[in-house]
Amino acid sequence: MVGRLVLPGEYIGTEEEFIASKGTYEDNGRVYSSNVGNVEVGSDFRVVVRGKKQDVVVQPGDEIIGVVTDINEPLVVIAGEYLIKLGKVYQIRTRALVHASRITGHYLDQCSKVVKARDVVRGKVVSTRGKIDLTLEPPDEGVIFAYCSKCRQPLQRINSGLYCTYCQKNEVRKVSRKYGEISEGVKKK
Repeated sequence: MVGRLVLPGEYIGTEEEFIASKGTYEDNGRVYSSNVGNVEVGSDFRVVVRGKKQDVVVQPGDEIIGVVTDINEPLVVIAGEYLIKLGKVYQIRTRALVHASRITGHYLDQCSKVVKARDVVRGKVVSTRGKIDLTLEPPDEGVIFAYCSKCRQPLQRINSGLYCTYCQKNEVRKVSRKYGEISEGVKKK
């Protein structure tokens, strides 16, 4: 557990085991990560998720992990929080956009059919001219963590879709192959 690289929303433990602190939050007696970073536990049982800030330049081909903040058809607005560059994870604060034509690879009349607000997504940078444009088309890109739109419980990946075990509801998303994980070989610098 200690030193493990975690994603936003990833379960760390119960409030009986840990006290939520920087980079974490408590929900219904469970402690979750609110950042991408390494888990650290102090002698007072305070759990912290630390990411390291770096001055890096976002370039096409890099990947951004962020949270969907708004859907303004045909654009999805993402609050980028982490940059994956050359296999290393950097903490950043940026805004990125995904056009509907770059989500599934085929015609999509509404982005909100496959991406919802508060979803954590992983996207590949395709342009940085004036704004950061992402694509979610490749299999490794897309939603990597999501909540049920009915009960707000974390969704579980079942085959190519998502399922809420609490209210037994199926959800449609453009799911990444890496749903719920950070790929092997990605190390935080």
